[in-house]
Amino acid sequence: MRHASRHFRRVCCVVCTIAITLFGAGACVDAQQASTAPAFEVATIKSAAPFDPTKFGPRISVTRATYTDETLRLLIAEAYGLKLPQVSGPKLIDSDQFDIVATIPEGAAKTDEPRMLQALLKERFKLAFHIEKREEQVYALVVGKNGAKLKPSPPDPPQSEMDAPLKPGESYAGGTKSKMTKNEDGSSTIHMGERGTQTIKVDMESRTMHVERSKMTMEDLAGELPVHMGTDGLQKYTVVDQTGLKGNYQVAMDYPLPGGSDPEGAGALTRSLDALGLKLERRMAPTDVYVIDHVEKPSEN
Repeated sequence: MRHASRHFRRVCCVVCTIAITLFGAGACVDAQQASTAPAFEVATIKSAAPFDPTKFGPRISVTRATYTDETLRLLIAEAYGLKLPQVSGPKLIDSDQFDIVATIPEGAAKTDEPRMLQALLKERFKLAFHIEKREEQVYALVVGKNGAKLKPSPPDPPQSEMDAPLKPGESYAGGTKSKMTKNEDGSSTIHMGERGTQTIKVDMESRTMHVERSKMTMEDLAGELPVHMGTDGLQKYTVVDQTGLKGNYQVAMDYPLPGGSDPEGAGALTRSLDALGLKLERRMAPTDVYVIDHVEKPSEN
């Protein structure tokens, strides 16, 4: 049960992190970057505390970066702008979760955060790696034979709605300025301004999770699918967008949770994608894989 619970919280954390993260993935930076690279002023690293669904993933403000319940694989992927299957290393990168609180130096730009995380990984975790080009199996997200059945996204809400004081039933999501509303049917809706809304409803009886996004590109969908292809939430697969569809669309997906009748998620994903006029096809493609040569578990402080 503990094993399944850990995997379930990883799936939920990654889904929510995709929705409310306030910064983009960091650009891929050479491992041998100069010592003048941006760095956090100070960072506290501890083993992850008991799971709290209101706190998850990375949260970045002007003065602080917080990474909650993160594995080393997730931290490395976030730091270098990678998909999780692109990180290859020892069991340690998946076996332990960490809580990290780091102070951002005054005057640092939001775009400096990935490089500061890279510096922390190399200094505190003694991370060293090399990059290999490998022919890897990927899944291509493509349009089905009967064409796409996607609805364009509605217009963005006025910024005044995001800046307005919280209404009854609203709260801020994950420490960000994104607003969260608890709905009467048990679902939660995150209001993300120009990034649209995301509504999540978990049904523990059927072991499924229904996710609706009001504004999503096909590239975003391709990036989210690996989280649910297999219910351990470790993104064993890479999905690339080859739909040729540009712009933003309304997307509704049903995903399986651990312990359901569809452990690999194939049926739920196929049905949801078919309703959108999309499908997944297996293909081989050259992929950059970051192979971990050395990494250590840091001492707590």
